[in-house]
Amino acid sequence: MKRKIAIVGAGISGLSVAWQLDKKKYDIIILSKAFSPDITSDKAAAFWFPYHVRNDSRGIEWAKTSYDFFRSLAAVEGAGISMVPIIKAIPPGTIDEEHWVDFIPEGIVSKILPSALPNGYSEGYSAVVPLMETQVFLPWLQEQLNSKGVQFKQKEITDLKSISDEYDAVINCSGLGSKNLCNDETIFPVRGQVVLLEPGYPEHIFLDNHLPCYIVPRKDATIIGGTYEENISEAVTVETTLETVLQKAFSVDEKLRTRKVIGSWAGLRPFRNKVRLEREEGGNIIHNYGHGGSGFTLSFGCAAEVARLVEKYLIV
Repeated sequence: MKRKIAIVGAGISGLSVAWQLDKKKYDIIILSKAFSPDITSDKAAAFWFPYHVRNDSRGIEWAKTSYDFFRSLAAVEGAGISMVPIIKAIPPGTIDEEHWVDFIPEGIVSKILPSALPNGYSEGYSAVVPLMETQVFLPWLQEQLNSKGVQFKQKEITDLKSISDEYDAVINCSGLGSKNLCNDETIFPVRGQVVLLEPGYPEHIFLDNHLPCYIVPRKDATIIGGTYEENISEAVTVETTLETVLQKAFSVDEKLRTRKVIGSWAGLRPFRNKVRLEREEGGNIIHNYGHGGSGFTLSFGCAAEVARLVEKYLIV
């Protein structure tokens, strides 16, 4: 008889865990108070890049595993994933940590000649990274999981232990919800605000972590970001902040001024000093949360680690 597994949370962390678990061995159900398009993962710019996770060496394997997974799906029609050039630019007079390169698959990153950089930059790197069109990829992923027998149930879980007797394993992928579910005061929200411009320009991703500024050319919109606002719990936009975000992008690329504003949004990233990925001592609950702004970047790598823990726990 198949073992029963419950995954709490239907964001990219929960969906990727469901994908990595062996559907032949386990009956899997995803429990969540909301599903795409009404979740934080839908509001992610969702390009692959190690963002604020570089103090955790475990993330190197997780990030590379996810990179390979997304790259393999780029050839799948309808998955909403493409491989896109990225320019990571470093402003003059700033010191950029080089440790992020450790997270990039070998042979992907190269230095950019100063003449090829945007005005005002003298140093930068180029690479090709996966870009996930969340409005396409998340529904596609849910549909694939559903076709493989994964169940989806809309239910808000307020106590993990209250359901642990019903399942052989419970995987906590609740993101910010873990603050209350686990009494974890180390996780906190970081609001990100973005502006949406009409799509079609540019053809590459731009990233400056110092300004900060990112420009992401999706098919539905060009996403202009962003902000890093710690301990702000309201996922709402502020007009003056959005104007600042736009002006930063215009300073990088004047051509963006010709693009029409078609919207904006705000999302809350679940930040933690380090991702919590572990099995609770003596129990059947496994935690996988605190990915911050690298949810997609770490997703399938972390999910593979969760699958190994499940296999080890259920065998013991």
